[in-house]
Amino acid sequence: MDSIRIDELTWVDIKEKIENGYKTVVFGVGSTEQHGPSLPEKTDALQADRFANILALELGNTLQAPTISVGYSEYHLPFPGTISLRKSTLAAIVEDYIDSLARHGFENIIIFISHGGNEEPIQEILPKMCEKYPDKKIFYYYIQEILPAIREMGQKYGLTLGEIGSHAGDMEASIMLHFAPDLVRKERFVKGYIKVITSRVRKKYRAEGFQVMTENGVVGDQTKASAEKGKDYIDSFKKIVVNYVKKKL
Repeated sequence: MDSIRIDELTWVDIKEKIENGYKTVVFGVGSTEQHGPSLPEKTDALQADRFANILALELGNTLQAPTISVGYSEYHLPFPGTISLRKSTLAAIVEDYIDSLARHGFENIIIFISHGGNEEPIQEILPKMCEKYPDKKIFYYYIQEILPAIREMGQKYGLTLGEIGSHAGDMEASIMLHFAPDLVRKERFVKGYIKVITSRVRKKYRAEGFQVMTENGVVGDQTKASAEKGKDYIDSFKKIVVNYVKKKL
């Protein structure tokens, strides 16, 4: 079966595809970090990879470059297993990705970010890369325009934004039950921090570690998560992400 993943193709295949109109490439940037007692450390990396794949298929004539599976996760390091790159290291890796892909003739380079800690270092280097390649469109997607869809999901399922959560809550637990149920420990589902994350709280956990906000590493409530809901989250978000990217191209 033909693939759109460049690491599954030969250079001959890739050259042929580029010459036949595959001028867009997308890659995910995730993380390897704690997601509470029930979700695997690869949660963000897997989501970045799957969403980048969905995006590539929806856009058409688009290839997918390998997902960057480790990101900037400094404040999750108090939990065992988390691996964090320095911001400068992540920025350098993304720069190298862009340089490589631009050299091969891709005209549009899209970065799908699934972990908030990765946004700042990528955001900082993009102006330089856009200036370096003025004839190319280089941009990222993180959570732009997604909040209305999250609110709708909350209304549909009777969940507060706090329960849906921003890290390993109902949303991520449900998505992982849909994507990779064999990696989820449902018997360990817990409720975590479900209050509003104020700027003071955010500043404190970024300085001292995530454990000062939530001892179990969860922001949200996993106890009502389901695979069916996970598919619903993805279908709802897919439309927004694809429309956002199409407007940028």
